[in-house]
Amino acid sequence: MSDRLVRIRTALSEAGLDGLLISSPVDDVFGKHSQNRQYVSGFTGSAGLVLLTDRKALIAVDSRYTEQAERECSARGFTVFPTAGRRSEWLPRLVAEAGLFGKKLGLSRADLSYGAFVELSVTTGSIPAEARPELVPAPPIVESLRKHKDAEELALLEGAISAGDLAFNSVEAHLRAGQTESEIADDIERAVRQQGAEGLSFSTIVAGGPWAALPHATPRDEPVAAGAPLVIDMGAQYRGYCSDLTRTVTIGAADAKFREIYEIVFEAQRAAIEGVEAGMPGSVAHQLAAAVIAAHGYGDHFGHGLGHGVGLEVHEAPYLGPTSEDTLDEGMVFTIEPGIYISGWGGVRIEDVVVLENGHARVLSHANKIVPAGD
Repeated sequence: MSDRLVRIRTALSEAGLDGLLISSPVDDVFGKHSQNRQYVSGFTGSAGLVLLTDRKALIAVDSRYTEQAERECSARGFTVFPTAGRRSEWLPRLVAEAGLFGKKLGLSRADLSYGAFVELSVTTGSIPAEARPELVPAPPIVESLRKHKDAEELALLEGAISAGDLAFNSVEAHLRAGQTESEIADDIERAVRQQGAEGLSFSTIVAGGPWAALPHATPRDEPVAAGAPLVIDMGAQYRGYCSDLTRTVTIGAADAKFREIYEIVFEAQRAAIEGVEAGMPGSVAHQLAAAVIAAHGYGDHFGHGLGHGVGLEVHEAPYLGPTSEDTLDEGMVFTIEPGIYISGWGGVRIEDVVVLENGHARVLSHANKIVPAGD
């Protein structure tokens, strides 16, 4: 039995639940997918249900995924439950197999759309009333576990981060004035795959000149001017895990304005990396960098949070920002990415991924970075 199952079962007991249902992924606010099912079972297919109790771990899939589920999930203690036909035909059998008739079944809210909930309610409604499971919203059991990365996850994250680092270094070495933002973004995707990644962990941001004042700018078919700020925000996906990296460079010599803004952001990032520690609220971590930027007179030009967790999703808990209610803890992996954005001029953002170890941040990303003179 995997350690994850042990911890989930402990949390189920504490929540007063007899079982936990995790459904197919659904779009979240970042436009990606919740990966709770993969985290728990190891299953990487696109359709299937996980049902956990104190004694059973079932992965319900149709014939397209039966063999895949057996390969990916058996070592984690899961039994494959083959499905066929309509859900109304096999779901009651799944509930019976799990021993949940008349019991309290928790639903993982992050993975269940309203439409799926209605369908589930109708389907279980066909079960005789005395045996029908009680459907209740579960607390964020899996999401809470995912905040803390185990050794296996950290190794996979380092694989993704390494692929992203090497891809950036390769592309940066061949940047030239006149390249369009879209061309650079295409080069990054090719380089990421050449480094052994499955692909991008999100759509690459390449923004030059005044366009770099938009933190989430989309690459354009516009050439990048020499000397203009060029923000590249990119990530690689390796065996399901994500990296996230931002570097700001210039093609050719940088002017005094760029050097001023870059040195402030660099100082802010360094203050946050050196100052963040286990037990610190995410809101306090944000202030480590925000205070530096404000002291230089650019406080109104840093409008986003300092960082976010990274794992199976490129944006996950914890959140580091002015309104964060998360507490940073040992084993958490997250970004530190302060920035300054000035309309009509451009922007500078520097982003690295760190892990909290022995109470402090260890930087995991090592792509080329401009280091101001004297540092």
